[in-house]
Amino acid sequence: MKKSSTKLGIIFIVAVIGAVFLNKYIAKDGLTFYPKALINLSSFLFIKAENFSGNDELQQAQEVIDSLKAKIDDLENENDFLRRTVRISQKFDHPVVYAGIFNLNFTPAGYNVLLNKGAQDGISEGDVVVTAEGVLVGKIEKVMQNFARVLFVSDPEFKVTAKVVSSGTSGIARGALNEGMYLDFVVQEDEIKEEDMLMSTGNDLFPPALIIGSVDHIEANATQMFKKVRIRPAIKDVQLGRVLVIKR
Repeated sequence: MKKSSTKLGIIFIVAVIGAVFLNKYIAKDGLTFYPKALINLSSFLFIKAENFSGNDELQQAQEVIDSLKAKIDDLENENDFLRRTVRISQKFDHPVVYAGIFNLNFTPAGYNVLLNKGAQDGISEGDVVVTAEGVLVGKIEKVMQNFARVLFVSDPEFKVTAKVVSSGTSGIARGALNEGMYLDFVVQEDEIKEEDMLMSTGNDLFPPALIIGSVDHIEANATQMFKKVRIRPAIKDVQLGRVLVIKR
């Protein structure tokens, strides 16, 4: 019975390892979804394997099992991300690269955002970074062999032409660090109000219809030519992890 349990446990582990690495080594050039049934079956097999608590061989493999559990959780997240990206990626005329953010912190000079893809993956400076929902994250600022730095939307050096969805009022959205962003060149007569949604116009190097954010505050002064319009970047309301890089 012990040998039979050990053999069964080994078969479980080998089967799951094959599923985990199938996409990486066999179908890496295509968009592959891991079947939900396979992921659920793998989780079920792990539970069953752990029930063989008296089996010395399976106890010794506990670290391997824990590692594979983490990989299955990652597969579930990847499946969800890929499903959400199918519609948004079809909108672009340019190829896209799937990437992950492995570093995001705020420094006195701005945000330091790093992706786990670089020149070897076809990433170039100026490529646009968005979420699966089409929220604008920023653009590629610097590229190394296997990673890249992103110029975040809230960085003072970041600019994109934007328009109000409801009225068509347009301007240039620029980063303002902790204040979010500002929409410049909105004259006093332009129609704009708080909570209006802003999207990219496509009149620059950014694709059109990317979600930038919403109007957070407006200061109107009849003695000034332009209104002061503060934007809350939409990126503040989404969980960052996996992203799409639109190659230009």
